[in-house]
Amino acid sequence: MRAAAECATRRMDATRNYRPWFGVQIENGLPSQLVHENWDLGDTSGRFLEAFVMARQMFSPPPFMRLAERRIRAFLHSLFKNGVIYGEDTAGPDHMFAQGSALYALVSDYEASPDSGLRARIESFILALEKLAAKEEDYSWYPQVATKLAPCSHMGAYQIFPMVRFYELTRFAPALRFSERLSRWVLFHDPTITPAGVITKTAWEGHLHAWMDTFTGIIRCAAAGADLDHEAICRRAERLYLWVREHWTTDFGWVADSVGSQTCETDTITSFIRLALELIRIGRHEYWNDIERAVRNQLVENQFRNVDRLHIADTTVRKGVSGAFESYAKPNTLLALQKGTLEGCCIHGGMRGLFVAFQNAVTVSGDAIRVNLLLSNTRPQLDVVSFLPHQGRLELHTQSQQPIWVRCPDWLKPDKAKVDGPGSLKVENESKGPYLKLSGLTPGAKLSIDFDLPEKEKSYTVAGNLYKAKWCGDTVLELSPCGEPYPIYLRRR
Repeated sequence: MRAAAECATRRMDATRNYRPWFGVQIENGLPSQLVHENWDLGDTSGRFLEAFVMARQMFSPPPFMRLAERRIRAFLHSLFKNGVIYGEDTAGPDHMFAQGSALYALVSDYEASPDSGLRARIESFILALEKLAAKEEDYSWYPQVATKLAPCSHMGAYQIFPMVRFYELTRFAPALRFSERLSRWVLFHDPTITPAGVITKTAWEGHLHAWMDTFTGIIRCAAAGADLDHEAICRRAERLYLWVREHWTTDFGWVADSVGSQTCETDTITSFIRLALELIRIGRHEYWNDIERAVRNQLVENQFRNVDRLHIADTTVRKGVSGAFESYAKPNTLLALQKGTLEGCCIHGGMRGLFVAFQNAVTVSGDAIRVNLLLSNTRPQLDVVSFLPHQGRLELHTQSQQPIWVRCPDWLKPDKAKVDGPGSLKVENESKGPYLKLSGLTPGAKLSIDFDLPEKEKSYTVAGNLYKAKWCGDTVLELSPCGEPYPIYLRRR
């Protein structure tokens, strides 16, 4: 997370009021120069602001990072005109998807640091977006995003999730009202997704990142009180999730950029994780397994953590790549394109994925502490130290009397785990899900959970190519054949 945040600070152009560089141009399979594009504006500046807000909730940022956050916030706010984001390069409003990224940023900024002025700006933003939408009897839509192939409701309805989140925080009723009307556009007036959850278009029209985030927002919209059938929407969203999982992902978290794509975009991994989280909230605990494997594997493997092997001569380019997340990855290599763009949106996409994993790995409620992901994590009530994949062991240090529920992955039966702790410890198998329930604890208690880690080999065909993975528990230790020019999954070595 820190490496990605540092990368974002280096992808801001001081000669242009700290306008971010959306892209790194790829030539002959290697990064060659930083480039500005229209996506610099509401999209990348919004994403970078949200990324800095998320980062400072995971670690204490150094002064240069706080300065970068202030600069990108000022740049984003400078783009507002008539209540919405306008492009420096065009006379009209920015793309509706980019408006959504800006809205995500402002709402995240408000949630982390509530401010009356920012609240007023967000309220005006939502009302101005509603004015830009075409209004039909029972829904609203954005003609601006339509292509010759599809209405592309996912490009405009990407705005639903941050609008609903703002409603949850403030009860600003127009946000929920407009979100419901956009939801009706997606559900009942765009035929791109069938009732069985099948996306019938490819490429931009079948952009999986936008589609999955849109349905995540629609679930939240229905749950927040909109006049939508929450159960029916959850069923439809789950069918979409399962269809994407079956046809466009691997179980180690590689998720295609879009329907028909042969490469993986980090944003799409994170959208897959967020949709899974919404389904988990309605009781689909089995999807924790998907999240665990995605986070441990492709999400972190998609980051450029050692760019020395690429021998990039230009210092600015090298710094703009180091810590970034890939937008076009094959299962065994980054930089899968010979010519194209390493997109800055995925810096944020990777950071959002890490943040939601951090947020949800351990959750605390009134009746229990739940360890949902077997990753090292800390909360005031509980420290978790994970030894995976090197050893099947978790150590827990609690500062609470609350019972602790520890999720068992699908390869571990709860009765096969050995739990050691204080004499008052009581161990039960939780009937409501795949959890070990540990109770009878006092503050300061230390516990350990030991179990065997299964090893296996499994073959995959992805985009017409055959790969073989060596697994230990939920972690891929090695993937063959080794890729070029930036091989990944070299963990065993």
